[in-house]
Amino acid sequence: MSDLGRDYETSLDPTRRRRDGVHYTPRAIADELVERAFAVHLSAIASEVPFSVCDPTCGAGVFLLAAADALVARGRTPFDALACLRGMDIDPEALDLAQAELMSWARTHGVTAELPSVLVVGDALNDQWPNDGRLDVVVGNPPFGGQLAGATVRDGSAVAGAARILGRPAGYTDTAGVLLVRALDAVRVGGSVVFVQPLSVLGSRDGAIVRDSVSPALESIWIPDDQLFDAAVSVCAPVLRKPSAAESAADSQLIPTWTELAAEAMGVPSVHLRGEPLSTIADCTAGFRHEFYEVAAATVERGSIGNEGEDFPKLVTVGLIDPARLLWGTRAARIAGTTFAEPVVDVAKLSKPFELRKRPKLLVATQTRVIEGVADYDGMLWPSVPVISVLPRSDDAGALDLLLAALIAPPASVWAARQAAGTARSPGAVRLSATQLAQLPLPTDRALWNEGSEQLRAGQLATAVRTLTAAYGLNEHDQSVVLDWWTIRSQRRKRQGKVAGL
Repeated sequence: MSDLGRDYETSLDPTRRRRDGVHYTPRAIADELVERAFAVHLSAIASEVPFSVCDPTCGAGVFLLAAADALVARGRTPFDALACLRGMDIDPEALDLAQAELMSWARTHGVTAELPSVLVVGDALNDQWPNDGRLDVVVGNPPFGGQLAGATVRDGSAVAGAARILGRPAGYTDTAGVLLVRALDAVRVGGSVVFVQPLSVLGSRDGAIVRDSVSPALESIWIPDDQLFDAAVSVCAPVLRKPSAAESAADSQLIPTWTELAAEAMGVPSVHLRGEPLSTIADCTAGFRHEFYEVAAATVERGSIGNEGEDFPKLVTVGLIDPARLLWGTRAARIAGTTFAEPVVDVAKLSKPFELRKRPKLLVATQTRVIEGVADYDGMLWPSVPVISVLPRSDDAGALDLLLAALIAPPASVWAARQAAGTARSPGAVRLSATQLAQLPLPTDRALWNEGSEQLRAGQLATAVRTLTAAYGLNEHDQSVVLDWWTIRSQRRKRQGKVAGL
């Protein structure tokens, strides 16, 4: 894309961009997604049969330009490549720039004939798309429109359009997800769709209608390691191929889950753990959101209340937990908008005793790249929602150490990542519920489990994770793969010194 297109894309008022859910795509990403969309059509592209590629929210045309280059690279003439393109956008100014970009591309490629008309002004939710129902490929980055943010809530027309596409009221479903369903309807049988989506489509309740609608066509999921756009949202791109009715019936029992494909896209190793579940020796529990606000109101700075604060339990947020290491007192914590250096809970201010919170336990973080937990030996750590508490059923002094070792073991993080891939706020993070954590398989080699537990208690984390990986009974190859994966993930944990909130 030329400087003209980039300048326009970055010059839009931020308020307007948030309102319209517009977040433009780097050219390298457009190239990548076009390649994925074209992968099953290479023979058709190389032939002279008609072929059509549509971006129904094309903006200044970055996906159309990527498609034109990909078509030429596979044998189409530049003029024929342009004739394959179909673009639509609700913004006439953006389309003017897209047209200028295509004309510049044509001149660069020696096209002197009059360009085919490939761009139209239209609303992707309510207007008919070019070549509707007969497209070979739909690819693009549709506007995001979360329905919990006032700036992006759909107006009456958009509400009606979304309901028509889904066959029911869309509720809080993101507009990008609605357009993913619409895109699958717009391609012919065998056609492909690759549409950028907010990462939440993979696991959120409001994304369920989208997943259910397109699952028979789901072939893979593209997930970048990092946030790509200026929006405060992580993204993915489901890769769809529209099946025939016969294919849908034959493959109904073979459709992979979104979680499985997300795990594959994130490079999570595939290993089978055979141990008994954590629930056989411990209970897992987490507080509810209303508890967070009550506890936050009872949270005080330990140093602000003199010696009395020494007897108050320490409030521990997710950000104050690293693997087998508590960061309370060394990292600030932000709780309900207030920053604390040493937050403690004045239990007398609570309306009920919350006795479970005051028992010896493990505290396990959520929304982390590997499982992170710390032991609370005297019951004086208070888990802030959504920290999970793991409560051993045994009073044995070593029970907490064994539980912590099982959770910190790299195979446990692999298992967790495969259970919850794509459901966290950022790519690659693990967001387990208490119910899911209770199903975590335990190590099968008790001697190695004990040895790893002792090494962990002695502060020998690097040695312990190797011992504990072996304790899960994996072969040498799988041990190596799991350790390599865990090492990379754990090296990208929270930075020291950062304010640690939920």
